[in-house]
Amino acid sequence: MDKADCKYGADCYQKNPAHKEKYRHPSKTVASEGRSPGKAETQTSPSSSAKRGSDDPLDHSEVLEDVKKCKRPPTPEKDNDNAEESDKGNEYYGMTRQRYTLPEVPMDVGAMSDIYDPQIEFSKKEEYKELCGDWRMFIKHKFLVDMPDCFESMWNFCRSRSEEKPWEVFEKLGLRLVGPFDVLAKKFKDAKMHEPGDYLRHWRFYFDPPEFQTVLVKKDSGVHYGYWRDQPDDTSGLVAMNDVNKGCEFKIVGENVFDAVIHFLENEVTTTPFNKGPIAAMKKSLEEWAKSHDIKLKATEKQKTRGKAVVCKTFHKNGIVVPFDRKKELGYRELLESDANLKKILSRFDRIDNAPDKIEFDAAMSPLQPIVTGAFIAVDECDFGTALELAIDLFCHGTKNLHDVMKPLFVTAYSMLHRPQYIAIIKSHLEDRRRGINLDLLTKS
Repeated sequence: MDKADCKYGADCYQKNPAHKEKYRHPSKTVASEGRSPGKAETQTSPSSSAKRGSDDPLDHSEVLEDVKKCKRPPTPEKDNDNAEESDKGNEYYGMTRQRYTLPEVPMDVGAMSDIYDPQIEFSKKEEYKELCGDWRMFIKHKFLVDMPDCFESMWNFCRSRSEEKPWEVFEKLGLRLVGPFDVLAKKFKDAKMHEPGDYLRHWRFYFDPPEFQTVLVKKDSGVHYGYWRDQPDDTSGLVAMNDVNKGCEFKIVGENVFDAVIHFLENEVTTTPFNKGPIAAMKKSLEEWAKSHDIKLKATEKQKTRGKAVVCKTFHKNGIVVPFDRKKELGYRELLESDANLKKILSRFDRIDNAPDKIEFDAAMSPLQPIVTGAFIAVDECDFGTALELAIDLFCHGTKNLHDVMKPLFVTAYSMLHRPQYIAIIKSHLEDRRRGINLDLLTKS
C-alpha cells in the first residue's frame, strides 16, 4: 500500500503506531525533493490537529532539548518549514544581544540630575547676568518693587560729585547709600548668587514692615531711612525713618529721598568743628540740584493726602492705608481691644519669648485668641484692614513666639488687598528676623 507523506516529515511528533502505519516520514532531503527551492507548504491539514488528543501527547523531552540548544521548536499548526533555515536569510541572523550595565545612581540624586542640574545652574547664571545689566529689572525681580523717579535722580547727583565711587559721596558725613543703591553701584554683579528670600532681607531691620524699604543708613547706628509704600507699585516717593535701637516707631520725613538726606544733615548727623563746613556745602548742593531738576523739598501735599486715607493708628505710628468706604463702613473695623489693652495682653509673651513654654503660651494666647478670631471674622465680611492692623501690631511688638500667630493674618490680609509682594517679603523676613545693624547681604558668605 502506497502511504501518503506526513507533512511534518522526519520532525513529526506523533508516536502513535497507527499514524506511522498510515503515513510515511521521509527525511528532510527526501521531503524537499520535487519542490522548488525555498518553496514551503503553507496550508495546515485540519485532519492532523483533529487526530491529536489525549492518546497523542507531545513529547516534551524533545522540545526541551531544542530549547536547550537555543533552537526555536517548530509549531505544528503554523510552521511548515524549518525556521532555522528560514532565519539564515535574515540580515540579523547570528547577532547576539549586547549586555548593558546600568550606571549606579545615588538614591538622593534626581533623575537625569547630572544632565539637567548644570543646565539649570547655567540658566540661573545667565538670567542673573542679564538682570545685573538692567538695574530696574534687578530691583523689580529681587526686591519686588518699583523705584520712584527721585531714586535715580539722587544717584545722578552722587555721580556728579564722584564719578568713580558715587556710593561714597555721603560716607564722610556718616551716611551710607544701601539697599537698591547697591544695584546701581553694581555691587551685585560679581557677588555670590543667593536665594530669593535673602534679597528681600537685604538691609531689612528688625522692625521694618513690608511697606518700608531701607535706602540710607547712619553708620554705626540703628538709624535708617527708606521709602514707605502702602502698595508695592506705589512710586509716590514718601520717605520715613526709624531707629531700630529705640523701637518700632516710624516717622514720615518727606516726599523724596532728597528730603531724607537733608533730614539726616539737619537732625541726625554727628557734628564736629571739622565737618560743619562740608555739611553746609552738601546741603546747599542738594537744594540746588533739587531745584534745577524740579524736585520739591519739604513738600507736604502727598503726606496730607495719605493722612486722609489712613484708616487706623498702628504701633509703628504710620497707620495703614486700605480701601475703605466710609459711608458703608466697609473695608475696616476696629479691633476688639484698644491699643493700650492689646499691649498689656502682648506683654505676657515677653516673659516666654526666649524660653517658650506651651502651658504659659496657651495661657497668654487665651485673651489674644478672641481678638485674632474677630480679625478673621472681619475679613470674612470684607473688612480686610482689621487683619492687617492686628498683624502689624503683633509684628511691632517684636516677640518671635508670635510669628506663627501673625503670619496667617499677614497672608490673609495681603491676599485680600492684592499685595502678594508683601506676602513674600514678610514670609522671608519672619524666616530669618535678625536684630542688629549689620544686615548687608553682600557681606554674607
